[in-house]
Amino acid sequence: MGFYPKDSLPNQFDVVWCLFPEEGKKLEPGPARPTLVLDAKVDLDSGVGGLIVAYGTSADAENTPFLDKGPDLVIDNKAAWHALGLHSPTTFSMWASRRKRLIWADKHFVPEPFKANSSIIAGSLTDEQIARVKECFKARGLDPYW
Repeated sequence: MGFYPKDSLPNQFDVVWCLFPEEGKKLEPGPARPTLVLDAKVDLDSGVGGLIVAYGTSADAENTPFLDKGPDLVIDNKAAWHALGLHSPTTFSMWASRRKRLIWADKHFVPEPFKANSSIIAGSLTDEQIARVKECFKARGLDPYW
């Protein structure tokens, strides 16, 4: 596993490409998908970066067991999803069990697999989208990372 430099750590509310672990597979890398960075930290002792990311999917709550029908960040405007480096409308789950804490390394974070010469960081939420994330956390009664 190759650790990425801590100065390349994404910012909170960036959309990044992640090999998000599948349900029941602990932290084993899964298929590449967009995820939303909810928190980014560097361990002071090791100097290794880590992220808490929220699962992203193009499916809706009716069509996937990975969404719980609670308030989530839905990016359904074509201009908005393109600005975030996404290919289609995307829902980022705010459900606590659909978040992972992962080390900032090539084991879990990769450049977008569908585009040549792409970056791991696909885009950043707008202020309005960030406000919607915060509203989702509040509506769910979750402790925020900010």
